[in-house]
Amino acid sequence: MNIILLLLILTIPAKPISTYTLENGLRVVFIQDKTLPVFLGFIQFNTGSADELPGLTGTSHLLEHMLFKGTRKLGTTNYKEEEKLNRKLDELYQKLETIDDDSSKKTILFQIDSIKQELKKYIISEEIWRIYQSHGGAMMNASTSNVSTQYYIMLPSNKKELWFKIESDRFKNLVLREFYSERDVVNEERRMGENNPYNKIWNTLMTTVYQASPLRWPVIGWEDDIMNVKPHQVMWYYKNHYTPDNCVIVLIGDVEPEEDLKLARKYFGDWKGKKLNISRYTKEPPQEGTRRAHVKSHGKPTLAIGFQGPYYPDKDYYALSIFSFIFGESDASIMKKSLVDKGLASNTYSFAISWDGKGPSLFGIYLYPVPGYSLDSLENRLFNLLDSLKNVGLEEKLLEKAKNNYKMYFMLRQREPLSFAFTISRGVRLFNDPEFYKKELEIIESIKTEDVINAIKKYLRKDNASIVTLGGE
Repeated sequence: MNIILLLLILTIPAKPISTYTLENGLRVVFIQDKTLPVFLGFIQFNTGSADELPGLTGTSHLLEHMLFKGTRKLGTTNYKEEEKLNRKLDELYQKLETIDDDSSKKTILFQIDSIKQELKKYIISEEIWRIYQSHGGAMMNASTSNVSTQYYIMLPSNKKELWFKIESDRFKNLVLREFYSERDVVNEERRMGENNPYNKIWNTLMTTVYQASPLRWPVIGWEDDIMNVKPHQVMWYYKNHYTPDNCVIVLIGDVEPEEDLKLARKYFGDWKGKKLNISRYTKEPPQEGTRRAHVKSHGKPTLAIGFQGPYYPDKDYYALSIFSFIFGESDASIMKKSLVDKGLASNTYSFAISWDGKGPSLFGIYLYPVPGYSLDSLENRLFNLLDSLKNVGLEEKLLEKAKNNYKMYFMLRQREPLSFAFTISRGVRLFNDPEFYKKELEIIESIKTEDVINAIKKYLRKDNASIVTLGGE
């Protein structure tokens, strides 16, 4: 272990972790750090785009948007009147789908617009954020991935009861406020992303690597699904996935676990519901040959290669994660020395993604050729490089350096409260263990050169590769 890594470990203070499970299955974690009189409130659900059903792609992300719109109490001046107008709006949108002639459509669209204008009288835009902001809140945000959805904010430590009160209301009493308008917003977000050539190559890579698994769906969803999803379908998804037993709450900072647990019970203890108990993850069949796709774009010529890897947390996944550090995640990586330094590529990088075991993991490689060097030539060079490593092996010092870099990078990230909240919540969400990351670091430390070589022989094969090119025709 090098001196920098040792010093880093010594300078990271041990933070007391207290974990509780309420009677409804909700898991609550407190991590005490009294450095500053603030806390990070972090709520994560074990649901993302991989948990969606055909025809409902993008629902996780749309639901994330809806949860900023308020409740029956927040975001409205008169919920009863607002609800009446929303029912009329639903009826008009349903009617719109059954009409073909343009004249009748125009009439209904005019009625829809009139109701939307009337609804504005009752809607208080962004009330949740305004309340938090007036009490010193900062960094309020959320994100949706293939495997989880999370919501978070930083507040002064004397505002914990306010946080518990608002967040419990948000997640227990969802209102699909401005649903149709927000659906349009999400679709515009999708359209803008689709125009980005590098989003295109990523989406194409995912649909090429995964043929059956819902991992192949874009997190934001397909346009047809976004624009046709109904309020009752989103509510169905919400009621079956936004449940206490599918949720982890993490509070980091100036917390008092025993006292704050009383607040958790007071505001979340009556939260009802059970996670939908169905087998959701279609098993990806084994790949039986190289797959290829091309993205027409004026973007920078790119070669993207994805390999189906082992299911997380198989030890081979960790071996491939370490190999990624050796192969393409540093200025001293093998690809950098073999392709960039020799003037064949302008940039290269590799990565490993676990998907939390909701499908086969992904080992990915991106390469950007220098002008005048073809994508085909770069592809051949890459596979020759992988074949050479399989035959010659790895130097022990490269592996040890990669292990140290992996651990250093990981621990540096844990100094930031949001990253630490992700790490702790993930351990609880998947293994009911807030300190599972320590076991992962032990697994990383146990990896030997033969483990890495065996993993790349097993998974980084050309007949297990999905190759996507971007650029030109």
